[in-house]
Amino acid sequence: MAGKYEAERAALMKDVKQLLTDAEALYQAAADDGTKEGKALKEKLKAQLDRAQQQYADMEDSVVERSRQAAANADDLVRSKPWHAMGIAALVGLVVGALLCRGR
Repeated sequence: MAGKYEAERAALMKDVKQLLTDAEALYQAAADDGTKEGKALKEKLKAQLDRAQQQYADMEDSVVERSRQAAANADDLVRSKPWHAMGIAALVGLVVGALLCRGR
């Protein structure tokens, strides 16, 4: 379950980063027609692009921090109750083993 979440999160982050890269390239390639409206629109696009890039960086930092916190919490739990962790691991192993043997 956690692996699936991490894979989906990584794919989403990659897609967002690619979208921002493409938008930046589009902004750089945009022709400036010299009108006030064109310049205003280009400036507005640049401001929104900068804001989106900042939000992406903040989101990425937040996800990394929450992942570290979750890992630290899991580590603390296992260290404080090692017998519980071993019992759960044994139970999961037993269930997976039973499911694998049942399929044969």
